[in-house]
Amino acid sequence: MVIENEITYNSNLLKGTGLIQEMLVLIEAYNVGESAQDFQKRVLEEGLLSKSTDNRTIDVVRNIFRTRFLDQKLDVTTYIKSMRDEYVSMDVITQLFLIYTCRANPILADFISEVYYTHTKSGKPKITAEDPKAFIRSAIGDGRIQTLWSSSTIEKVSEHINACLIDFELVDKSKHILPFRAIDLTVNYLMHELHFQGYPDMEILHHRDWQILDLDSSSLASIAERISFRGTFIFQFSGEILKIGWNYDNMEEFLENECR
Repeated sequence: MVIENEITYNSNLLKGTGLIQEMLVLIEAYNVGESAQDFQKRVLEEGLLSKSTDNRTIDVVRNIFRTRFLDQKLDVTTYIKSMRDEYVSMDVITQLFLIYTCRANPILADFISEVYYTHTKSGKPKITAEDPKAFIRSAIGDGRIQTLWSSSTIEKVSEHINACLIDFELVDKSKHILPFRAIDLTVNYLMHELHFQGYPDMEILHHRDWQILDLDSSSLASIAERISFRGTFIFQFSGEILKIGWNYDNMEEFLENECR
């Protein structure tokens, strides 16, 4: 069973790369239920992004923070705050930021799953400057990009894709590929986050987000089964039928019990 999604790409990644520290500052400052416009105004008034110009601050809040975190179905800023309060490793937080960045920018998600992981499995040592350009040209050709991008846009988006790989620790600053492994807590979090979004168990197993972590349904099932032995949930999978017994009623309860 494969869940198919028709995905098209845009050039929004030009607005910013990983911006991990900036996102941490904004998540800490954000009040649940606050509109993006009111939050943007407060960020400017309080100078929360002091190294940015007013125009850049507006861009970061409106086009990066909002699309990555406020446009989610759940209050993910609350969850990340809770994890930070419990001193959850920044490695986990960084992997979650990668997921939310990829949700907002499918071009990055698909480059990682189709090009980056193909390179790692074939033993190629690095990602080149040409790799994202070739990927973008292919996407223009197959309709995933529905407008003809200029050479300068292709160049800039390619640079931002590679910069994101550096920010999220998939490559080093020389673009050499780094070892990457989905952390158990990242997997556990994402399974619960998808569950509380309302996805049925089998759709969780086949959700496209797992491609960002290089997990197919078989490898995810193995990890989920191992995690389940700790009592987080009950995982019963026959290969065709999946039943997960969820022990928590909401994400807050999950985080309270799993992140202490």
